[in-house]
Amino acid sequence: MQNNELNKEQVTKIIQMFGERRRSRFGCEDYYTLCGYRKSDGSLIHYDGTLLSSRNLDIPEKIEDFAQISGIWPIEPKLLSSAQEYFTHLSEGKLNIKTDLTNLDILIKKEDDDCWINVSSIETEIDGDDLVEVLFINEDGEKVLLKRAIYGSETDDLTGTLNRNAVMRALSQMTAGGGEHTYILLDIDTFKEVNLTFGYKMGDQVLVNVVNILRKHLRTDDILGRIGDDEFFICLYSVNDKEVAERIAAGICKNTRLELPNGLSITTSVGVVMSPKDGTSAAEIYGHADLAMLSARKKGGDTYSFYEE
Repeated sequence: MQNNELNKEQVTKIIQMFGERRRSRFGCEDYYTLCGYRKSDGSLIHYDGTLLSSRNLDIPEKIEDFAQISGIWPIEPKLLSSAQEYFTHLSEGKLNIKTDLTNLDILIKKEDDDCWINVSSIETEIDGDDLVEVLFINEDGEKVLLKRAIYGSETDDLTGTLNRNAVMRALSQMTAGGGEHTYILLDIDTFKEVNLTFGYKMGDQVLVNVVNILRKHLRTDDILGRIGDDEFFICLYSVNDKEVAERIAAGICKNTRLELPNGLSITTSVGVVMSPKDGTSAAEIYGHADLAMLSARKKGGDTYSFYEE
């Protein structure tokens, strides 16, 4: 294994690329492991931090070895499928890490010592080498509590998303933590017409299709739940930039447009709120998201609105 030590300036540069939230966790080497792989041959050329080694988790010596990780590391079985997909795509170079900071949350279970780890990947260049940097970081206390709340919650039988009670528990956890997050309430336009025209079986399929679309465009950090017949609530963890929130809301409207027989189409009305500006409690956030969604519906649907006083 080749492990070239990075100087402080190089480490700082990489940390900055991973973003503010992850940067704050580099205060102690026990909290993270940073691995750098050369793109030309997939070899591990540097690593820093002791998060993996302290838990006796092997650091892959080749980037293609990540394809085997989900069968070697003690990952919680319910999270294996998403872990297998992420690590396989990472090993095959299929993650869009040139433009996006891709990430995964995994739960490592070892006896009584459970550990939530976030995995992030980016591309960079150091000393003329094109590298894939993979960061493993121990989730902070707020995120762990949130994950535990979600992980132990019930799901909606039809869509597999969290149910209303689980969403509200997660929302309460996020607002209690005092962080800056974005919340989206989504309602499907013309859903009643779909049921009346085609029957409830088609209506159920529309709900499943919408959820599948949303999952493709949400991060592992984000929370998705069904809170009513055709209403869904999304919690965007640590999204505090209005331009980013607006881009996500616009993308939801665009990607959930569906054409059905008989000239009927599906669109969505999307309400957006941001904490703590628009509320500091679960009740406030949900109520203001509902008002914002109704505003979008009054515009004719197929659009989004931010909450305004």
